[in-house]
Amino acid sequence: MHHPEALEPIVTFLRGIGMEVEYGEGAHGGFLPGVNIHGGVIHVDPDTLLGPGDVLHEAGHIIVVPRRYWSRLNRDLQVDIESLLAEETGPDGSPDPLLNQAARLGEQMSQAWSLAVVLHLGLPTGCLFFPGSYKVDQYEGTHPVLAWLERGTHYGPMALAQAGMTGFSGMFSHMGHNGLPPFPHMARWTLD
Repeated sequence: MHHPEALEPIVTFLRGIGMEVEYGEGAHGGFLPGVNIHGGVIHVDPDTLLGPGDVLHEAGHIIVVPRRYWSRLNRDLQVDIESLLAEETGPDGSPDPLLNQAARLGEQMSQAWSLAVVLHLGLPTGCLFFPGSYKVDQYEGTHPVLAWLERGTHYGPMALAQAGMTGFSGMFSHMGHNGLPPFPHMARWTLD
């Protein structure tokens, strides 16, 4: 596992914001090795986990959905979120804006949210961005997704700002001012 020392601080943080995390066999068969989701609960197997940042990333997919829906989220988060979105379309045909955003930009929001947590906890970015993470096996220097976030051209911080979780930053800072400190500072960690 890349940076095993980061696992316990990450799990403690997630539990501190109200997310359930359990260790054991429930982690098998997940989207990523060593981590799975059952009814909004994150299951972790440290023996097969590639990096503790993968736990954060999966948590990030849950976090960008309002808490009242967490118990309906399982292994295939995209399918579950799209199903919720179909159910929660208003009488006028308009989609729930937060669910719509989670369906469209959930991957990018999760990446940005995960980085914000790592920086907040003072953990090495290598626990989140390591060879093989985000389907990038080989690179020189900075992991490409981290570089994209650091340049301020990644869509995740913008979407988090639109959801009222952080302020606008990078090339998206011109989109408005929501009164919140800019990313990577987070005004709130969850959508309640």
